[in-house]
Amino acid sequence: MTEEIQAEDNTETAGDESTANDQTTLLAEGEKTTDDPADKNDADPTGDQDKNADKTADDKDETAESEDGDPDKEDGDDDEAEPITYDLKVQEGMEVDEVALGSFKELAAAMNDGKGLSQEDAQKLVDFRAEMVKGAMDQWETTFSEWRGEIQADKQIGGDNFQSKTVPNVLAAAEKYGGAEMVKLLKTDKMYGENPHIIRMLNRVGETLAEDKAERGGQAAPPAKDAAEIMYPKESKG
Repeated sequence: MTEEIQAEDNTETAGDESTANDQTTLLAEGEKTTDDPADKNDADPTGDQDKNADKTADDKDETAESEDGDPDKEDGDDDEAEPITYDLKVQEGMEVDEVALGSFKELAAAMNDGKGLSQEDAQKLVDFRAEMVKGAMDQWETTFSEWRGEIQADKQIGGDNFQSKTVPNVLAAAEKYGGAEMVKLLKTDKMYGENPHIIRMLNRVGETLAEDKAERGGQAAPPAKDAAEIMYPKESKG
């Protein structure tokens, strides 16, 4: 009877050791949840212990091979730290803003958690932005075309009057009240020089100037008084 009890104790001790070995890896824990408890009692505890030991050794070997088989693992940080050089193309016919393009390259290199965007992805973003700008430019050209048509269709400022009356009136008004810079703006910027509302306004101002000149018989306007004559009119007369 004593020998039988001792044998059962030995069996329970071996089972405890097997349970301890089962906890060494996740794989062992996963197997433990699917095994039938009845099968565990009938299994050879010594055999299970050897299997678990072999399994642990195999897992360690696979882990070592995985680490050794990835040569870029240790050098990955150095590779990511290298600056990325982008060769980005802009659509033909579009002006390149070098400052904005340089800022975009810096942004692209910092994206993707510091790894940077690929050349292909960065080029796609540049192309997308170019299409947006081109669409806006096309829309403005449509607007400018509509403005020119509106001016030419206006009986007062368009048609035969445009070259003979409207242009001289607009430029005269711009020069008198806006100076040379305003005249240049009207001649070079379609936002101003082809806006029918601005043209109508300046044309009316120019007509007023022409009427004033005609009433004076074409004579030049009298010279403006200087500051002393305005402030001390009696003294300035001598």
